[in-house]
Amino acid sequence: MTEINKDELLDMKKWQRFFFMFIYSFAINGVASLLIALAIIQFIFYLFTSQTNAKLRSANDWLLSFFIDSVNFVSFNTNSKPWPFSDDAKSDTPPNEDEIVEAEAVEITQDDNTEAAPDEEGKPTEGS
Repeated sequence: MTEINKDELLDMKKWQRFFFMFIYSFAINGVASLLIALAIIQFIFYLFTSQTNAKLRSANDWLLSFFIDSVNFVSFNTNSKPWPFSDDAKSDTPPNEDEIVEAEAVEITQDDNTEAAPDEEGKPTEGS
């Protein structure tokens, strides 16, 4: 029989992971119930309006993402803890790729009669 290494058993990181696995296993159970409840509510919206509710769909997507991250952590597929204890700098909301930046466009044309382009200090240069 192999000898048990006491240092391995007392490793704090392993016990910390066990604690988080315990917490997330309860969270998985609660989130699964919420996902089923949201699916039923979404069906009611669909039944009466023939459309799904965008807010419910967004909440469902977030909960499903949390559920998948939690299952991956508990099953040792990843070492990164899910929200709210995530180690990485992911925010709660996904990055907004469709962000609209408003700016005023200025058309620049250069004729022979216009001033010369400014130099590095912002002063117009002669003969340019």
